[in-house]
Amino acid sequence: MNWNSQGLGLACGALFFALAHAAPQAVHSPGPPVAGTLTCAGADTMHDLAESWARGFQRHHPRATIVVKRDAKFAAEGLAAVIAGDAECALFVREAFPAELAAFQTKFGYPPTLVNVAGGSHATKSGTHAIAIFVNADNPIGGLTLEQLDGIFSATRRRGGPEITTWGQLGLGGDWARRPIRAYGMLKRRETANPPGIVNYLENAMLGGGRFRDDLREQAGSAAEPALDAIVRRVAEDPGAIGYSGFAYARPGVKIVAVARTATSPFYTGTPDEVAARAYPLSREIYVAVNRVPGKPLAPLMREFLGYVLSREGQQAVAADRMKFIPLDNRQTAEAARVLQ
Repeated sequence: MNWNSQGLGLACGALFFALAHAAPQAVHSPGPPVAGTLTCAGADTMHDLAESWARGFQRHHPRATIVVKRDAKFAAEGLAAVIAGDAECALFVREAFPAELAAFQTKFGYPPTLVNVAGGSHATKSGTHAIAIFVNADNPIGGLTLEQLDGIFSATRRRGGPEITTWGQLGLGGDWARRPIRAYGMLKRRETANPPGIVNYLENAMLGGGRFRDDLREQAGSAAEPALDAIVRRVAEDPGAIGYSGFAYARPGVKIVAVARTATSPFYTGTPDEVAARAYPLSREIYVAVNRVPGKPLAPLMREFLGYVLSREGQQAVAADRMKFIPLDNRQTAEAARVLQ
């Protein structure tokens, strides 16, 4: 479907966002008092938020202590601590790597339980931000579907579309018709053999579980110019380029294209409201990972703590946090709470 035919879809989408965020989460109604210690470890961008949750929770349950281990800086360390029995919850600001899920499965015989506790930020650098698709400012393309992005970036094309190598295949004419598409991105794998968190996310959300093409122009980045900055700079320099980054990395010489899930879906430009409602297809989430035996209830302390995190009070802490993660709306809260049942 042509981008120019999406105006009505965008207008309807705006109404959806307003309705989805119209009502607040439930006020926290604590159950019977709980006691004991619960330790959380993991991503340092969640440390302040987790400590805010801990303080709020302890006002309702003064005999309970929530410990946030600040010596762990990465989500991987948090999950490793849960696997080792040194923590009860892992702070996850990205989607779990397949290798991490496999390690947990090997140890316990079942996967970790991932509880969505907030949306990723709209445009906070290092804040699990939504992913924007950049093209050169001279490029007339207005929007792309996930199938088209898969055709451009993927070696596997799990979404079923053809390989896309020229801008003419996307409907551009004139000099653009035969112009090759040059795709830029981050390093596909690190020395650990795991991908960067953003790459792991895009392999699932954009490539349908596939892998990036071999000739992707990988940007390693440096202390002076992180990879997400380098990608956008290269797109600004190259008329045939396309790349992904965060909305906060925009610069002169590039433009952000709208994204649709399918050819018959509305296109979304990635406004804050669209990202909050997760209507924008490349919006992200943050999680708490816990060890829950299938078919058995969570321990009372863990159940009460996660209930507090998902309450209005817990989500107000999300809104006040420096990383600007996005509080859950009513629908998202209900979906997250079902995981706890």
